[in-house]
Amino acid sequence: MIKKKPKLNKKFLKKEYFFPKGRLALFQALKLLKLNKKNKILLPSYIGISKKEGSGVFDPIRQLGVGYEFYKLNDDLSVNEKDFGKKIKQHDIKTALVIHYFGFCQKNFKYILKTCRDNQKYLIEDCAQAFNSLYRHRRLGTYGDIGFYSIHKFLPTDNGGILLINNNNIEIPENMKDEISLQTLKILYKSDIEQISKIRRENYLYTLKRIKSIRGLRVFYNYLPEGIVPLNFPVLIKREDRNEIYFKLLGRRIGAVSLYHQLISRIKKEEYPFSYYISGHILNLPIHQDVTKGDIEIMLKELKNILENDKI
Repeated sequence: MIKKKPKLNKKFLKKEYFFPKGRLALFQALKLLKLNKKNKILLPSYIGISKKEGSGVFDPIRQLGVGYEFYKLNDDLSVNEKDFGKKIKQHDIKTALVIHYFGFCQKNFKYILKTCRDNQKYLIEDCAQAFNSLYRHRRLGTYGDIGFYSIHKFLPTDNGGILLINNNNIEIPENMKDEISLQTLKILYKSDIEQISKIRRENYLYTLKRIKSIRGLRVFYNYLPEGIVPLNFPVLIKREDRNEIYFKLLGRRIGAVSLYHQLISRIKKEEYPFSYYISGHILNLPIHQDVTKGDIEIMLKELKNILENDKI
């Protein structure tokens, strides 16, 4: 536990608390909103799990015994407005959670905000993958009643989460304190967040321009909106052998990932087919601040060779 919180540099607004992990920030958010079996949360139907890390989104919900229901997503992970609008009206739904996947603002975010307000429901913004992304010149995570971030997904730290409380009507316990290592905080406050964001955007645009010549994949986002700081470069592999392609890239020292290659078991394939298609075909290419233009050229060359020349 830290003894004294360093003075904020206005990157984060209103009431903020630091935690060892983003999932612990979410855990606290669920407690603050007094969610339980009867006071449920409405979740997107694209939530992953891994043997090593579990599920950053679902584990806190399961641990607290919070009731839940899923809403449908479209084939680009945007919210299915019809399904969301119907389920948010349920009397036992008290809160909705929106995930800004891969650092991109939810395409239906304006609709989500209005619908939650019109129905007097809380909104939690999951910005674990969108540490410094903006929407209408304002930071994601500051629109919902609560937002939370993962520091280690953006900076070279082993841990770190931030809870942002934007609704002054949410009661905060007097004993709620920051719990995070000083080393993580030092890295956070010494880092040039804007320069890092600039590099990530430049790497995304550089990759976008050159990846279009590669057959066998579809770029998930063909446009990088102003203010968006991408976590990575997501593509959909058109073939059914995404896992083999992933391991071939790893074998060639290309640090790609697949978010989320495995969904939590509560999300059923027959009910949410788009989620399962994306889960089975997605590949997230690295474009973080330590990746150079030369690294990107090598990565795309290897990916092209695998997709167009290798017999898998």
